[in-house]
Amino acid sequence: MTTPFSRRTLLSSGKAREVADACRASGVDVAVFANPLTEHQRAVLNDMFDCLVISSEDLFTQHR
Repeated sequence: MTTPFSRRTLLSSGKAREVADACRASGVDVAVFANPLTEHQRAVLNDMFDCLVISSEDLFTQHR
């Protein structure tokens, strides 16, 4: 945990690559983050992980 987190991905660069590889290898459709994400973070992580990325707050938001 000595590597700083990136404001761009909310993870360290190495951890972001590790999670991206795991998502692709497992065929993950949705990755859920416990922390809130900005729209920019979502977009970057969607591209990196090759799946939909949401935050836990999205699970409780009702879309009309």
